[in-house]
Formats: sequence, C-alpha cells, structure tokens
Amino acid sequence: MGKNFFSLFLFCVCFLAFLQAQNTPQNPKGIQATKSTNGAKQTNGANSTKGTQNAQAPKKQGDKREDSNIIAGIAITVNGDPITLYQIQQMEKNSKVSKQKAIDILIAQALKAQEIKRLHIQVDDARVEQEIENIAKHNGMDRDSFMSALMNQGINYTKYKDDLKEQIETQELLRNVLLSSVNTAGESEMRTYYDKHKEEFTIPKEVHTIRYVSKDPEALKKAIQNPMMKITGVDTGEEKISLDSLNPQVAQVFIQTPKSNFTPILNAGEGSYVSFFIKDKVGEAQIPFEQAKNFIAQKLVESSQERILDEYFEKIRIKAKINIIRE
Repeated sequence: MGKNFFSLFLFCVCFLAFLQAQNTPQNPKGIQATKSTNGAKQTNGANSTKGTQNAQAPKKQGDKREDSNIIAGIAITVNGDPITLYQIQQMEKNSKVSKQKAIDILIAQALKAQEIKRLHIQVDDARVEQEIENIAKHNGMDRDSFMSALMNQGINYTKYKDDLKEQIETQELLRNVLLSSVNTAGESEMRTYYDKHKEEFTIPKEVHTIRYVSKDPEALKKAIQNPMMKITGVDTGEEKISLDSLNPQVAQVFIQTPKSNFTPILNAGEGSYVSFFIKDKVGEAQIPFEQAKNFIAQKLVESSQERILDEYFEKIRIKAKINIIRE
C-alpha cells in the first residue's frame, strides 16, 4: 500500500512541478492570460457610430476606401486580421488605458491568437471540463457545488468556460515558448550553475515521514493543525522515502520542508489529498550533474522567463504586417 501510494504521489508531484513551470511565468507585456471581453470577438463597423457614418458618406474622388460597414469600421489589420474602432474604444473604456495602450493590447492579443493557431494549440471541451473538475476539487467542492457558487456570484457558466479555455490556450503557448528555451540552455552554462550551487543538489539519502491522507481537504487541514488528534476521514501511516534516485523536482518537496513540519497539501489523484510530516532526514547524497541537467535548465529559464517571453513576442511583432488604416 505504502509503495503503491508513494508511486502515485510521485507522479502527481512531477505533474504539479511541470504545471508550475508552465503556469508561473509572468505574461509578456500586452499579453493577457485571461480573456478580454473586448478582444474576444471581431466586430464590424456596424457597431461603431463613426464607422457607420463613414460608410454612408459619399466616396471622395481619389479615396480608395470601399464603402462598406466592415471596412469602414476597421482601424488596424494585424497580418490581415482586423481590429475595429469599436474594439479600441471599448478597450480604452473598460481597461481605463490610453488609446495607444489599448491598441498595443489588441495587437498583442491578435498576435497571441495567431501564434496559438500556427502552433496548432487546441483545447477541447473535455479538457476544459477536466480543468473545472480540478478547480472544484482544489476548492473542496464537487462540480455541481462549484457551478452553484459561480451562479451565486453572478458569473455566467458559458462565459466562464470560454475564459478558462483561453487561459489554457495561453498557458500552452507560453509553455511552448519556455520549453524551446530550455532546450537551448548551454551545457557550459548549466555546468557553471551546478558547480556554484552544489548545496541545491545535496540531498538526504532518506526521509522518515508520517503520511496523512484524506479525500476531504478540510479534514486534512484540521489534522495538520492538530496532529495529536484522530480526525475522522484522515488515514495516517509511517513511510521511509529514499531520495537519492529521485528527480530533483520531486526531491525538492521533501528537501525544502524542514524537520518536524508538514509538506504542502498535494492532490494525490483519485479524489485524495496528501501531506507528509517530516520526522527525520538521514544521510547525504549528491545528485549527479547529468541527472540534474533538466532541473538546472528549468531554473535558468525561470530566472529569465520574463525577458524570454518579451523577446519572443517582440520578434513576432517586428515581423508582423501591421497596417494602420485610421487612428
């Protein structure tokens, strides 16, 4: 039981560490992780009073603009995709930013959407529903209770799903960018980091723990706060965990938790939550460089992720065909 459970736990910790590497980067300037109601849908000139008036006015001699509501409402095109006067006005109003800042945001959103399409990043309904399940569990609710909570806060469920889908697409895009940078991290740079931070790769050979498991995260929190009490719904058991052959990301959970303390509560899968009380750390081992390389590459990317993302999207913007039709 202990061995099987710990294998499951290691899988979950690896998954959480991987997600953290994806989710924690700050968004590049102008790129929003959450959906903007202004940039979500392309609108035509019929939604803009100014655009409609322009469309109805007689064409002046030498004016090559077409007398069309759609064309008249377009202010900018980004690689052929339109940004309308109405979108700019709404972005200014809702985000309380200058006109130029609103334009920059909308251009960035257009470039982001184009990159998602170019990289064939697709998020289906099943994945969105699974993410909703995960969010509900993280908040100690089932799906129905979570939906009720959204409704009670006046949040439209369909819009919530659309927003969440766009967040996942954005996370996948940023993950692609950052992982490509991980792959280009130089061997000498990684070796230098390893030599200067040997303490990060010195780990106990074994950690003696008490495992606390429950399907109710609130009950587990109560058990952690009152470890001498027997809490209904919380199972405990002693477990010795060997760390010298573990992936550094996994080992860090135990290394960073001091003796006589609990690890963070983690989702162990299948509706269970787990935390480990660290009784003792025994022995000492050095993680070899070859085993630590991926971890080091990730650390190097994390330390400069904002710069990496800014440079990536700046290159895309420079290459983009941005046509200013009217301001």
